[in-house]
Amino acid sequence: MELIQREDFFRAIDEFLNEVEFIEHSLALRIDQKCDEEKNLLLNKIQSTTVHLHHFEKKVSQAKEGGSWISTPFLGRQLAFNI
Repeated sequence: MELIQREDFFRAIDEFLNEVEFIEHSLALRIDQKCDEEKNLLLNKIQSTTVHLHHFEKKVSQAKEGGSWISTPFLGRQLAFNI
Protein backbone atom coordinates (compact mmCIF):
# COMPACT_ATOMS: atom_id res chain seq x y z
CA MET A 1 0.00 0.00 0.00
CA GLU A 2 1.32 3.37 -0.99
CA LEU A 3 1.40 6.20 1.52
CA ILE A 4 0.45 9.69 0.41
CA GLN A 5 1.53 12.98 1.85
CA ARG A 6 -0.87 14.84 4.07
CA GLU A 7 -0.78 17.91 1.80
CA ASP A 8 -1.64 15.77 -1.25
CA PHE A 9 -4.58 14.26 0.62
CA PHE A 10 -5.97 17.66 1.61
CA ARG A 11 -5.42 19.00 -1.91
CA ALA A 12 -7.35 16.04 -3.37
CA ILE A 13 -10.19 16.55 -0.89
CA ASP A 14 -10.26 20.28 -1.72
CA GLU A 15 -10.43 19.54 -5.47
CA PHE A 16 -13.21 17.04 -4.88
CA LEU A 17 -15.22 19.53 -2.84
CA ASN A 18 -14.72 22.19 -5.53
CA GLU A 19 -16.05 19.79 -8.17
CA VAL A 20 -19.07 18.94 -6.01
CA GLU A 21 -19.74 22.65 -5.50
CA PHE A 22 -19.50 23.26 -9.27
CA ILE A 23 -21.94 20.42 -9.97
CA GLU A 24 -24.33 21.75 -7.33
CA HIS A 25 -24.16 25.25 -8.85
CA SER A 26 -24.74 23.89 -12.38
CA LEU A 27 -27.74 21.86 -11.25
CA ALA A 28 -29.22 24.85 -9.43
CA LEU A 29 -28.95 26.95 -12.59
CA ARG A 30 -30.56 24.24 -14.72
CA ILE A 31 -33.38 23.75 -12.23
CA ASP A 32 -34.03 27.51 -12.07
CA GLN A 33 -34.09 27.70 -15.87
CA LYS A 34 -36.50 24.74 -16.13
CA CYS A 35 -38.77 26.25 -13.48
CA ASP A 36 -38.86 29.55 -15.38
CA GLU A 37 -39.68 27.72 -18.63
CA GLU A 38 -42.49 25.75 -16.98
CA LYS A 39 -43.85 28.90 -15.30
CA ASN A 40 -43.92 30.73 -18.63
CA LEU A 41 -45.62 27.78 -20.33
CA LEU A 42 -48.26 27.64 -17.62
CA LEU A 43 -48.85 31.40 -17.75
CA ASN A 44 -49.27 31.21 -21.54
CA LYS A 45 -51.83 28.41 -21.18
CA ILE A 46 -53.73 30.39 -18.55
CA GLN A 47 -53.73 33.46 -20.77
CA SER A 48 -54.97 31.44 -23.75
CA THR A 49 -57.71 29.83 -21.67
CA THR A 50 -58.79 33.23 -20.39
CA VAL A 51 -59.06 34.56 -23.95
CA HIS A 52 -61.16 31.54 -24.94
CA LEU A 53 -63.41 31.95 -21.90
CA HIS A 54 -64.00 35.64 -22.68
CA HIS A 55 -64.80 34.71 -26.28
CA PHE A 56 -67.20 32.00 -25.10
CA GLU A 57 -68.90 34.38 -22.63
CA LYS A 58 -69.42 36.86 -25.45
CA LYS A 59 -70.98 34.17 -27.64
CA VAL A 60 -73.27 33.04 -24.79
CA SER A 61 -74.41 36.63 -24.22
CA GLN A 62 -75.10 37.05 -27.94
CA ALA A 63 -77.10 33.81 -27.97
CA LYS A 64 -79.14 34.85 -24.95
CA GLU A 65 -79.96 38.20 -26.57
CA GLY A 66 -80.80 36.76 -29.98
CA GLY A 67 -81.88 33.25 -29.01
CA SER A 68 -79.93 31.73 -31.87
CA TRP A 69 -77.33 29.05 -32.40
CA ILE A 70 -73.74 29.97 -31.89
CA SER A 71 -70.55 28.40 -33.11
CA THR A 72 -67.24 28.67 -31.37
CA PRO A 73 -63.91 27.44 -32.76
CA PHE A 74 -62.74 26.60 -29.25
CA LEU A 75 -65.25 23.79 -28.82
CA GLY A 76 -65.59 22.96 -32.51
CA ARG A 77 -69.36 22.43 -32.31
CA GLN A 78 -72.58 24.39 -32.14
CA LEU A 79 -74.51 25.00 -28.97
CA ALA A 80 -78.23 25.68 -28.61
CA PHE A 81 -79.73 27.89 -25.96
CA ASN A 82 -83.41 27.86 -25.09
CA ILE A 83 -84.57 31.30 -24.15
